[in-house]
Amino acid sequence: MKFLKIFLCLVSLILVGGIIYGYSQFRGFGNNLPRERFVVALNTSEEQIIDNLYQKGFLRNKTIFNLVLDLKKWRGNTKPGAYMISKSMNVYELAGTLIYGPFQKWTVIPPGKRKEQVGLILKKSLNWPDDMVLSFIRIAKEGYLWPDTYLFNTDADPSQIANRLENEFNAKLGELKADFKTKNISPQTAVIMASLIERESGSEEDKSIIVGILWNRLKKKMKLEIDA
Repeated sequence: MKFLKIFLCLVSLILVGGIIYGYSQFRGFGNNLPRERFVVALNTSEEQIIDNLYQKGFLRNKTIFNLVLDLKKWRGNTKPGAYMISKSMNVYELAGTLIYGPFQKWTVIPPGKRKEQVGLILKKSLNWPDDMVLSFIRIAKEGYLWPDTYLFNTDADPSQIANRLENEFNAKLGELKADFKTKNISPQTAVIMASLIERESGSEEDKSIIVGILWNRLKKKMKLEIDA
């Protein structure tokens, strides 16, 4: 009987200790800590996301985080993008914030796309309704939308997106203006020529050939005579 009591006491102590330890690993790192931007890159695995959370001090215990994902059936549902999270969040709050979705989403805009095509890319990426796509097409400046990989706020309006793409373009164009000046080429002419070459050519090798032909025709004051 005495042995049974000792055994039950030991079991109780182990259970209580396990609960205390589990809670200590489940809770956050303090109260009212500021939210921080946490970016999940494209093509990042869930394992990598959890490792990043742990390394950056948002998680005490990766095993407990994985356990919450399994119990809530949230496994594999974290999307690439940017999130606002805090080290005050416990494991459940942290996982829930990631599952809810990012406040910024990745958008990949390839080179050579017309503004109508860019509008459709934004529609898919940011879940825009048709009226926002049409608004973007009206606002956006054709030929001045810099192709790149962006993080856009999910609540950004068409004018904000169009302005950012054009600002990126102008920043890149500014780096080349000195070179244009030495060759007596206006930035506007360079943009028009680049657009024509992009639309006319099929590969990088074609572009270098076509650009030489077109500049020679311009110097000779010939018609360009291209489909684009």
